This record gives sequence, C-alpha cells and structure tokens, in this order.
Amino acid sequence: MSKQRPKPLDEWDFRAFIAIAEERSYEDAARRMAGFHGGYSRQSVQHRIAKIESCVGEPLLRRNVDRRYLLTPAGERVLLIARQVVALHERIGAGAARPHVWTLACGPHHTQFVALAEDRLRATDGGDNLRVEFLAQHNRAEHQFFGDPVDRLLRNEFHLIIGPPVRRPGLRSTRLYEARLEAMIDRDYPGDRLPLAELVSDYEAFLQPRDVRARRVLEEAIVAAGIPDPDPAERVAMETYETATSVIRLRTERRRPPGQGRGRVLVVSSDVALPFKAGMMFGGGDADRFKWVPIDHDSAPLRLEICVTIRDAHQAALRPVIEALRAGVHELDRTPHRISGTPATRATPIPTQRTQARQART
Repeated sequence: MSKQRPKPLDEWDFRAFIAIAEERSYEDAARRMAGFHGGYSRQSVQHRIAKIESCVGEPLLRRNVDRRYLLTPAGERVLLIARQVVALHERIGAGAARPHVWTLACGPHHTQFVALAEDRLRATDGGDNLRVEFLAQHNRAEHQFFGDPVDRLLRNEFHLIIGPPVRRPGLRSTRLYEARLEAMIDRDYPGDRLPLAELVSDYEAFLQPRDVRARRVLEEAIVAAGIPDPDPAERVAMETYETATSVIRLRTERRRPPGQGRGRVLVVSSDVALPFKAGMMFGGGDADRFKWVPIDHDSAPLRLEICVTIRDAHQAALRPVIEALRAGVHELDRTPHRISGTPATRATPIPTQRTQARQART
C-alpha cells in the first residue's frame, strides 16, 4: 500500500504561522485568525503549524521560560517565506477585489481632519466613495492595532487605517503629522513647556492606560532619561481612555494651595488635546483657567508619528484620499491650536501630485 502524500501547504497555513510567530501563543494566534473562514480554534492553528513542520522536517517553534513560543532558526527562515507567500496572494487578489467604496478606519480623535478630508473629496465627487469606521476601543491600544485592524487591512475589509506606522510586506504607511505630548496645566504656571523631570517630581498626572502609545512614549522617555521615579503610583492621579473625563475632573477640582502636595495635570498627545482647548469645539467653561504646554526633555518635545496605511496595490487609487487627509491636517495646523502641537507658522500649501512630480524631475 503506497504511503499517502501530505497535503500541499496553502495560504492559510502560512497566515497561521505568521500569527503564531507574532503573537507567540496559540490562543492569541487563534483570536487573531478569528475573522477567517468562520473562525480558528487553538487546535486548528496547531494543526496547521504541525503540517508545516511535517513538510520542513524539523521543529519551527520552541517554548520559552515564560511559556510563550519563539522561532527556531528554521522557523525564522519559514517566516520570511510565509510573508512573501501571503503578500503575493494579496497582490494577486487586489485586482479582482477592488471595491467601489473605500473604508477608512481610525480613532475618534482623528475625526477632526478626516471630516475635512471628506468635505474636500465631496467637492470633487469622491466623498461618497469613502466610508469611515471607528476602531473599537480595544483595537486603539498600540499592540492590538497591529493585530485585528492590520489584518483587516490585509483582508481588504479596511482600505486605509490611521495610527502608528506599519512595517509589513505589501503595506505602505504615509506620515500625516507628528503629535507631541502636552500637559493641561494651570494658566499661572510660569513656563511655556513642562520639563519631563518636573512632571515626574512635582505633579500627579491624569494619564491614558499603558497600552496607549502616547503613554508608552512617556514612560520610555522617563526611563531613557534616567529620571528618579521611586514610586510611579505617586505621579499617577488616574488612568482612563476617556480624555473628556479627565478634563472635566481637572477643571472642577479646587485648586490646591501652594505647598499642599503635588499639583495635577492631564497628559495626552496634541491631537487628542485639540478639541478641549480654549475656543475649540469642546473647550467649554473654565478652559481659559488652563493652558496646554509641551512636555520635553533636553528642550526636545516628546513626539509620536501618525500615519495612514494602505495596501501597495491600492496606492494609485487611494492617492486622492491620502492627499485629502493631508490637506485636512494642514487646515487644522493653520489654526492657533495646531493638531501637531507645534507653533503656528506661515502656512505653506500641501504639494499636489503634479507638484511632487515636477520637484522630482528638478
């Protein structure tokens, strides 16, 4: 009786392998694959990994002391091949799956320039081709953003996503702006910036949770600067995803008398802060009792990059949408309170596609 030949490897075997390589656990890999073919279980992911190992002839994973999985040298080689295979399938499918309506996924605080981009596209009969979807709260966390939202982009469920830059085969990120970390502080504060060391030593802060990228930038800067921080709990007044809650609480608290403990501030990125500044949409009462100042170290503001990411295959078709998004950011940066947080300067036009081509030739 002849020996049964093993089934050939397919795209979904390689997708499962990429998921376990990046998530480092079968449970997390199965959750990441949940949107494919009605869902994947832990056992189905294990079966696909075993199928690849049988084909390769050696183990591709090893279990670490923290009970998470790491790649063996053979696994590292297979991962490179897996990414190439999946990227090829995405490119092949792009032509047949071109949508009539593009779906843009973003956070609620991106609405400010996304709405301006929609208006710009409507003026050129392109606004009805763009649908905006807000990311679920758990997908706004930095780690989760690189899971489900990026996977949905690869599956052609999303066509543009706004957030941190994504470095994955078949995807292209374009920078829209750089936000800076800012503190909402009493208007009597004498400076126009808040040094990082002073924030740590003198203030209790209303902060976003640690899985938010702005919070990570802050915490990493404190460690990198070597600032003494014996008890981080003393400098955290409250953690919440809801910026409005922190703004309301800070505004309604009584001002502490000098010398009676730490002052309190709210720390968020400038794009999140923008609607709550005096004169802006959600500025509201008592906004003029406070001012927003950048947090810096060695005279350099703490910053984070905001990008729009698309598939390579959609680059030409989505160029007008990306230019409209950049124009929306540019329009906000012409106001006294800029979305990037940098000081207002004389506005310069956003280069058009034709201008960029002319500049490239010269």
